Amino acid sequence: MTRSTLSHGFGGFQRQCIDLCDGFIENGHDVTVITTSHPEKIQKINEKGYDVHFLNPSKPTKLSRTWFKESKKIIQKIHDENPIDIIHSNEFASTGVLSWANKRQIPIVLVCHGSLRTELLSFLSSADKRPRYWHWMLLTPIHLIRRCLIWEMPTRRKVDRIILVSPTLERDFSLFSKNKVRVIENGIELPEKREYVENKGPLKLLCTGRADKQKGFQKAIMAVSQITDLELELEIVGTGSYLNDLKILVQKLKIGEKVTFHGRVSDEDLSKIYSEADIYLIPTMRYEGLPLALLEAMAHGIPTISSKIGGNSDVITHDSDGLFIRPGDLEELIAGIRKLGNNSELRKRISMAARETTEKRFDKNRMVKETLQILETVNGEKD
Repeated sequence: MTRSTLSHGFGGFQRQCIDLCDGFIENGHDVTVITTSHPEKIQKINEKGYDVHFLNPSKPTKLSRTWFKESKKIIQKIHDENPIDIIHSNEFASTGVLSWANKRQIPIVLVCHGSLRTELLSFLSSADKRPRYWHWMLLTPIHLIRRCLIWEMPTRRKVDRIILVSPTLERDFSLFSKNKVRVIENGIELPEKREYVENKGPLKLLCTGRADKQKGFQKAIMAVSQITDLELELEIVGTGSYLNDLKILVQKLKIGEKVTFHGRVSDEDLSKIYSEADIYLIPTMRYEGLPLALLEAMAHGIPTISSKIGGNSDVITHDSDGLFIRPGDLEELIAGIRKLGNNSELRKRISMAARETTEKRFDKNRMVKETLQILETVNGEKD
């Protein structure tokens, strides 16, 4: 059960869901996915050996009372046709079926990418604090706290296990989660290892992910506009609500010839873009669990400049396999780009170390194996 899959747009949250499903199928299990409505109103697909149900009416990527009601209906129907052994829920997608599952002794394993604390900190780090927007400063935290009390805390009480994608989240799950929490760091499919080749042309900077204000892509654009002693090109991959604002900023700064917006691209095209990048930028102001985009860039051997925030701080070792900057600090971002841009040997060293880090810690097969161990253990306890 998940509020989004790859059918809803670009993003690591969706990618992890698909990677796990593929891994479960490869290990001989039957999988059904329940998610929110398809952008094209498709109700059901089966492309990789498992059904994906898109529930109408529900809003893509959003959870609501309607979602909880409709998801319970379809779960009951699926269970009647082929009894369910276990429910794997991305965050609070399973809230509507908690009591139903508990009565039938169907275990639920919850996967969390963030917490109330990280959501509040992310909001405060990028909120518009001008007086006429004061109500957002009040209403958004109230909404998050209400969601925590109504959805999160009851869910913590009733689920059997809670999987966290980063150790940085553990302290946020002490309440109502005793002996339930396990940490399984995200994993990715490692691309073929390639030799480092020094770029003789303009330095290619890359940002990927959902285009919203908290991702900090605007900081990358500002940095490119202010760095005149290096020949730079910035590529931005992804779509989102803030994309048009980014394009307006590029026009305002008159750097259209230096910035390319790719929108949403195929996996094949994304791999090509990664392979051509010299420096990866993740100037996020959002307290994320463990962004897959960061792991993908490091796996491709791209020297990365990342905000020291959320799960990012558990991945990179500063000056070893990447560089850290303070979230939202434009001057530090500019200094980091100059540091890597003027030192090809440093770029090569960090490139090799980044690839080594992903090989040791963030392989997709390890993530699938550890997740299956928990699912099978919980299912055995219920039996």
